[in-house]
Amino acid sequence: MRMSQLFCALLLCLAALPASASKPALAWQGRGADGREIHFDPQHLHRPALLLFWATWCPYCEALMPYLQDVYNAAGHDKLDVYAIDIKDDGHPAATLRERHLTFTLVRDGDAIADAYGVEGTPGLFLVDAKGDIVYRRSGGDEPAQVETKLRALLHLPPARGQHQHRDHA
Repeated sequence: MRMSQLFCALLLCLAALPASASKPALAWQGRGADGREIHFDPQHLHRPALLLFWATWCPYCEALMPYLQDVYNAAGHDKLDVYAIDIKDDGHPAATLRERHLTFTLVRDGDAIADAYGVEGTPGLFLVDAKGDIVYRRSGGDEPAQVETKLRALLHLPPARGQHQHRDHA
């Protein structure tokens, strides 16, 4: 088989792979708001987890976060973990989460975690299933309501009931 034919065959095989093929999440550790060590081990998860890479100064993060809180509330805090991994920030992330009435687990100074996940900007968002596979990654232009709809579908939650009409979109 000639090289060009082999290359074409390879491309066809790659095109046949599902677009949503999951890949394993990476383990990491960080520090919480209280300074305690937080370990994320995707091989030993008890429930799905959302990994949100954010910064206090990011308006897109601010717009997205209430939608994620609604997903968290709908799933139940015993059925989903949400990690707010603070990156590229010199603000006060714990105070910001409190002011915004968000109940996510804060991970401070998460730049190394963001680098490992290939996150270059904010907000970065991943859904890791209970098997430790990344099953969703937010694309740059997805509106918060679109993100919520997708997450609810993946987590088998009922659709939102239009409670976001008053919110700005990212």
